[in-house]
Amino acid sequence: MTTLLLGGLVVAAVSFDSGQFAAQAQSRGTPRGLQAVPAVLSVDVERGSDRGRGTRDAPLKSLSAALAMLPDPLVNSVTVEVRGRHSTTGGQGMDENCLVLMCRMRPGVSAKIVGLPDDKDQLPVLAWEGGSAMVDCRDGEWSVENITIGTFTKRQRRGVMVTGRGYVTLRDVTIRTRSLSDGGIYAERGGQVALRGAIKLNDDLFEEAPDESFCGIVATDHGIVRFREREGASLLIGNGSLSASYYGVIRLGCESVRINCWNERSNTLAINNSGRIDLHGSAVLLRARNKRNTPIGLEHDGHILGEDAHVVIEGDNHMAIALQKASTFTCNDIELRGKFDYSIWASSGSMFTGRFLTDVGRVEATTGANINIEKIDGRLVGPVAAKHAARISLPDRDVLPE
Repeated sequence: MTTLLLGGLVVAAVSFDSGQFAAQAQSRGTPRGLQAVPAVLSVDVERGSDRGRGTRDAPLKSLSAALAMLPDPLVNSVTVEVRGRHSTTGGQGMDENCLVLMCRMRPGVSAKIVGLPDDKDQLPVLAWEGGSAMVDCRDGEWSVENITIGTFTKRQRRGVMVTGRGYVTLRDVTIRTRSLSDGGIYAERGGQVALRGAIKLNDDLFEEAPDESFCGIVATDHGIVRFREREGASLLIGNGSLSASYYGVIRLGCESVRINCWNERSNTLAINNSGRIDLHGSAVLLRARNKRNTPIGLEHDGHILGEDAHVVIEGDNHMAIALQKASTFTCNDIELRGKFDYSIWASSGSMFTGRFLTDVGRVEATTGANINIEKIDGRLVGPVAAKHAARISLPDRDVLPE
């Protein structure tokens, strides 16, 4: 150390060796956020212990114990291999009845939770009950694959919830939750869900459904749910709906979609308050099993883009398609199979453009709405009525208010 006198002030100038400084820093330990974690962690309910190392020969018992090993921020991608039926998260750093996915991650880094068959060739099941959601993602890029979420009890209301900076990919996931109107997949406040492979929500309820067995997909308040692949990807919902509102977006684009809704409180496609659903070329089959419900219902600036999609609407309902309050629906091909008092009804400045491959029954537009039917392969059974400054454009003529 050298001491200097400058203007009456005593200044101590310290010289040091950079290598020595680095060694001292290392001796104090690398900050936790810069530590790497093993690329693979193993969780096995039957064979594991939460005092284990998380290796395949010494697996952990609970998912929360595995997630507790992840540094924040996570600097390398990690795969958590999971086996068994999990009645609890394990309760390490989170509640026992809600798996919390929340970790800052470096760009390009993600964490996967991948289900593997157990000794009985059964894939993992998340079976805890009573939480606000089965899985709650708040931060980081996560993937959940080959897992069943829920066991179809009334204490499992919401499946996967993603909000804020959370991003979850679901690949070949089955969700079995029960509610009156809640989501098996729920994205809100900017949260994003990517779908791949076969996605199934209470897919065994197409022919019969008990009370409180609703399990749908919800995107609200800028939340996004979207398929990220087409070939081999599918969506099956046995009792639920697609619901988009407040700038929430649901984007399909998988090969096939089949949605069945028994609920008295929901249309099969329910879009309102500036929500949007993009069908993106999917083959879509919709059924609303309650006569008062509508297979496709839009209101308050709701929007559906059906470019290159083929939509089949089956059932016995008051209306097959209903648009109101400045909503829009455009689609290439629509088939109506069943009995509908109205094939399409639009009001309050709403707009429809599309083609029908089957017979078309009653068509009505009112209060400034515009219905543009470009083609009808079957018969126009009618009647057709335009009221209060509305307009209906048919393949061979226009219908205006009298």
